[in-house]
Amino acid sequence: MISEFKIPLHRFDLNLLPADARQIGSEAFKMAVGVHFAAEYAASGQSAIVTVDDKEIGVMTYPRDADALDMIMPMLKAGKLAEAVPYLEAVNKDEPDNAAVLYNLGLCYSELGQFDEAIIRLKRAVQLDPKHAHSWIGIGNAYHRMRKPEQALEAFTEALRLNPKDAYTQRNLGGMLLAMKRPAEGVAYLRNALALMPDDPQSIYGLALGLSDLDTVDADREADGLFNRIIKEHPTSPVVEQAEKARTRLAHKGLQEGAVGGLRLDVLAYITDALRTFDKVGPKDMQRIALEIALKGQSGLDINNPAKQYTLKSLPGEFSGLQLLAIMYAAFQRVDPTADLGADFSKEYAVALKAYKGR
Repeated sequence: MISEFKIPLHRFDLNLLPADARQIGSEAFKMAVGVHFAAEYAASGQSAIVTVDDKEIGVMTYPRDADALDMIMPMLKAGKLAEAVPYLEAVNKDEPDNAAVLYNLGLCYSELGQFDEAIIRLKRAVQLDPKHAHSWIGIGNAYHRMRKPEQALEAFTEALRLNPKDAYTQRNLGGMLLAMKRPAEGVAYLRNALALMPDDPQSIYGLALGLSDLDTVDADREADGLFNRIIKEHPTSPVVEQAEKARTRLAHKGLQEGAVGGLRLDVLAYITDALRTFDKVGPKDMQRIALEIALKGQSGLDINNPAKQYTLKSLPGEFSGLQLLAIMYAAFQRVDPTADLGADFSKEYAVALKAYKGR
């Protein structure tokens, strides 16, 4: 059974220690405190991990036949990293050649933003166990957070050499290459990661980003499908918002590529038809149409697929996603020209309006 307690330094009886180890804060004091509690609990068949800082003494006791690191792992899993560090340091002091302890200590320091301390522990871990691939991943992540991409890339590459089938290493290495503006290489590793973890949203998102950086029609189409997959299959993922914005960027890119002489002729036609419709139905119905399209747009309009058709309750017929966006744009130019609809059809609207008024 695990037991943990803390004692303020001012409440600890210094008379329990040897006379030459009673100077609070000294190394002799810290060592003597550790020996005292270790001996006290050893008599009852237990082991103790003892920490001493400038305010208090921390003691964790556990069965003698248990592993010290196993006793600390629940703290790590609960995210109590700052609380776990002193205990890990204490175990590391007793077991300086334990690579697993150094690895967990290094990860804690990295998550706490103490990257130099993290790298020291993690590099010591790989010195003790050169095949400890996860320590190399930890080193790579720490260097990445320190904005040292070359060192991070070296660490991830070594981790992959040690364990070529590790999906997280593939994902990290792919993401690192994307950050270094090497998308073609990054995409290859991210494809491998996704093959190994088919439902991992970070792998899906990373691959989509890499494909969009390749800047080809086929790659953009595949990227859009992956971004859409995140939105639909992983709605609670923290990357959903970025995926939605990325889809918008790709859609705008597709619109620009389809322009002739700076104008989208299909959008020009859609806006012209919309102006005719608005004059027929009147302002109230125009607003009703715009509102319905805006609500439909919240779940996503596929503006790059003309075969995809939508219907409205407020307007008969079938419409493509691009056509609905053009109709809504025209309506908002009359209702609220300052509204940001995620598309700029100002040139097409100006030409259509001029032509319509001069008919």
